[in-house]
Amino acid sequence: MEQLTTPVAFFTFNRLSTTKQVFEAIRQAKPTKLYLVSDGARAHVQGEEEKVAEVRAYMESHIDWECEVHKNYAGENMGCGRRVSSGISWVFEQEEEAIILEDDCLPDPTFFRYCQEMLEYYRDDERIMVIGGSNPAAYYETEHDYLFTKVPFIWGWASWRRAWKLYDFDLKTWEKEKKNPVFRKVLPLKSYWVYTAEFDALYKHSYDTWDYQLMYATILHDKLNIAPRQSYTRNIGFQEESTHTTGELKSVELKTGECRFPIRHRKEAAWDEEFDRTYFKRTNGHGLIVKIKSVLGMDVNRSIWKWKQ
Repeated sequence: MEQLTTPVAFFTFNRLSTTKQVFEAIRQAKPTKLYLVSDGARAHVQGEEEKVAEVRAYMESHIDWECEVHKNYAGENMGCGRRVSSGISWVFEQEEEAIILEDDCLPDPTFFRYCQEMLEYYRDDERIMVIGGSNPAAYYETEHDYLFTKVPFIWGWASWRRAWKLYDFDLKTWEKEKKNPVFRKVLPLKSYWVYTAEFDALYKHSYDTWDYQLMYATILHDKLNIAPRQSYTRNIGFQEESTHTTGELKSVELKTGECRFPIRHRKEAAWDEEFDRTYFKRTNGHGLIVKIKSVLGMDVNRSIWKWKQ
């Protein structure tokens, strides 16, 4: 491919095995700028400080191409939500656009060119928030090379500073906006229960994550995200020590492959509502359970990602 001039931000924690695989893909792509963001060890977890140090040392010792390297290493554990969101903010303080990869999202080699070309094509289109590299709804048949969705698919993605400015980790406006009809207009009823329960939990700081806030910003500000026709990344983090990809998530199977070039661009950016309806129907069939748990003050996160086969 042509030179990868788009900065790549790589987020790691304590998993050397997955880090090695993803970093090797980055090494093959040879970005001219590399941002390394690492969370710190948890004080109560024995041996984790050594694991974190091993991950960091591995990355630094395997940068064998010419590139500009920036590091943001936490001295203590910040948690998934704060570490990833603050790291992305740090990247966008310095860059207008970037490709974002976590340590369990293994990209196909074509993923990088896809992101770079899509970032350039939609750079000045402020309707677009996220260029997703994965598509958990790839069972949806389409003739297009990509789709416009309200869902930000973040197993390997790219975006711009202009879009990230709309992001609010704390969902400070949720109490005011929770009756906003735009959420009910976009989301089918069961999905509405799921996502509003999530937004409630995030507003109350009873759930540690960073990605649902992107969904909130997309809907609230009437934006669109892009999903490829099939996934150009593969999640390799389904293991016991992973933060969120555990349990029933292990049953998720994505249709993965290469991006075909040249990318056939859409004539206009318009919401592919049927695609989202299909995705919501498959993933949020348990919405009533989530709603009941939310009302009872129970942990809703355990129900959110229950996939229907």
